[in-house]
This record gives sequence, structure tokens and C-alpha cells, in this order.
Amino acid sequence: SDSLIQPMAERLVKEEYGQLNVLGGCRVKEVSLEERNDGKMHASKLTYFDTKSGQMETIEDIDGIIMAVGNQGMSSIVGSSPDLAKFPVFSKAASLKGIDVISCRLWFDRKVSTRSPANVFSRFDALRGAGGTFFMLDQLQEDSPELWGDDDATEEGEERGSVVACDFYNAGGLMSLSDEDLVKVLTDELLPSAVTKFADAKLVDSWVGKYPGVVSWFSPGSFDKRPPLEGAGNDVLPNIKCAGDWVRMGEREHGAKGLCQERAYVSGFEAANSLMKSTCEEKFQPHEVLPVREDEAQFKMGMELNKKVMQYLPRFWTR
Repeated sequence: SDSLIQPMAERLVKEEYGQLNVLGGCRVKEVSLEERNDGKMHASKLTYFDTKSGQMETIEDIDGIIMAVGNQGMSSIVGSSPDLAKFPVFSKAASLKGIDVISCRLWFDRKVSTRSPANVFSRFDALRGAGGTFFMLDQLQEDSPELWGDDDATEEGEERGSVVACDFYNAGGLMSLSDEDLVKVLTDELLPSAVTKFADAKLVDSWVGKYPGVVSWFSPGSFDKRPPLEGAGNDVLPNIKCAGDWVRMGEREHGAKGLCQERAYVSGFEAANSLMKSTCEEKFQPHEVLPVREDEAQFKMGMELNKKVMQYLPRFWTR
């Protein structure tokens, strides 16, 4: 975040680049609508709670809103916004649930070599039904001193151990464990089972974060309830759009359809382009969204061959 998000944020808040005003520590409470002369509804006022001052604040004369929130954010906003709740697209989106996620970071006293810096836990009984990943941050970030909370590099000849980021998805079966027990599951069972050298490494420090119901759950039957990128539609409510990995993008659907972070990123550009098109009377230059390049010929041939073989070969290796 220091090398990517921080410079971008600092650039956006400068006057010559748009003078973005970031209201940190604030939660949206209500979005109010009004009917305009064109017969369409428009978002006109937004009320939010400032956790720093403890006061409710209001923004009047809104030009447009992009609801870049997940299921919990949508549920909270729609639940406290009677005007939005009247629209089925928002009330249905607010009814969707998310999955539990646990994030852990582990610091070890020695380096542990792995075949890949990005790895997956699968089918371990200790997962209790969750899916898991672990990333070797010291490999991905080239032993950056920031991994250890240092401003300066270590002395010459001094070597720090591995730093591992572990995430559990659909982690309901693990949420009730204490932080200490979660760390023990990782250090005593999962990591040594995946890479045996972890058994020889000593844990120096750890951090655990639990996030109930925060990640989009693409459950069967949920597609029609997911919010459209256009919100309620340009012919009804033109100045509210939606962005995120869970939005239905319609004709703007992108090749990153199965990739949550990439799709959320692309949907943000598409929502901004759509909002400008719906609300801006002057000409504007829409942001170009680059399409995903086509698969190489040999890959497409392999997929087609595999598809034909699977029509006759039973999937005996799945359960």
C-alpha cells in the first residue's frame, strides 16, 4: 500500500489532479432522493456519521454517487435509506449475505524456502471447511524492512526470517477459535504439512484479524439479486451507480469476470464513465478499459481437447 495506494492517494488530493476530498473514518447513514423536472429521481443529499467528531454531517446538492460497497455496506445504507429501499434492485442487493474471512500474519526467526511465493491450502481437516492461502511476503517484497516495522534496512550480514500472510475464506468453522489457537493451527499443522521446513522455524510474532460476512458470496441463485452497475437504471435514477466484484455489468462485462479484485477495479472505471455520461452536460473523455487479451492458440486447443475427453471420462478424482 505504501508503494502503490499511498502515491496514488497523494496525487488525487492535489488540486491540479482533481482535489479529491477523502473523508476517512466516516460511515454513510442515509441517501435521500428527490424528483426533478425531468420526472426522474435523483440523489440529492447524503448524511454520514463522522466517527472522529461523533457528529452527523450532511452533503447537499449531490451530482452523483458510486456505491462501491460490499454486501454489508449495501445492507447498512439501504436499511437506513427509505428512498433507496423503494427500489427492488437495492433492497434485493441488501438481502445478500457474505462469507467470513480470517487474515493472519506470521513472523518467523528464519527463512523458509518454498517452490512458489503464492500457495494454497486445500482439503486439510484443520481447515474445518474453509479454503486457505499463504503468501511469502519476504519473497514477494524482497525482504523490505517495512515487513518488520523498520524504517531502516538491517545491518549488513543480518538476516531476518520469513514473513507469511495467511488468509482463510468461508471461515465460519474457524471464527470461534481464539487468536492463539488459530496461530497454532497454522504453525503446528497447516504450514508444516505444506512445507516441512516450517516445523524447524520458530514463531517470533503474529497478528490475526477476523472479518465476519465481509466477502461477496456468489451463492447459487444470487445472480439476479446482485446490484447492476447502472443501479436502478438511467431512465429512473441516473446519478447512482454501483461498483465492486459483485455488480452485474451487463454489456460492459469484462474478461476478468472470475477474478474478484480485477473485476472490482474494472467496474470502478465503468461506473465512473457511466456516471459522467449520465450527469455531465459537457463533453468528457471516458477512461479506456483495456480488454483481456485472447488466450493463446495452444491453450484454446488444449481446453477444447480436455472438454471433449471429459465428455466420456468419468471424473473419478473429484469428490
